[in-house]
Amino acid sequence: MKIVSYAGQQLVTTDDVADSLVTLAAAIASEGESDAVEIPILVNGAEDCADLVVGVGNDLLVGPHHSDDPEPDFSAHAARLQSHRLYPDPVDADGEDGPGDWHLDVDLDLDGSASKRH
Repeated sequence: MKIVSYAGQQLVTTDDVADSLVTLAAAIASEGESDAVEIPILVNGAEDCADLVVGVGNDLLVGPHHSDDPEPDFSAHAARLQSHRLYPDPVDADGEDGPGDWHLDVDLDLDGSASKRH
């Protein structure tokens, strides 16, 4: 479990939701944007939801939270955060992009300098 500090409030959620939230918030901020997201939280052991605006100008602090209660399954909520249009694409364990990703390195010789003999 982790605790998310946001706008003076302490919100308790699962590790996967908190980690996804931080990654998404950083990605949104890096684009100079803000967006509203909903995360599942625990309030006195009961499941609930919180709406947060994340991105530019909205600070999050996430840290560990000890609880003797069993951790709920909020994986569907974490997946929803990860499906956001600005959430970074995963990188393979070897550091390579995923199978559908490719990069084209093109050096267009627009000024013709490569064909000139020196």
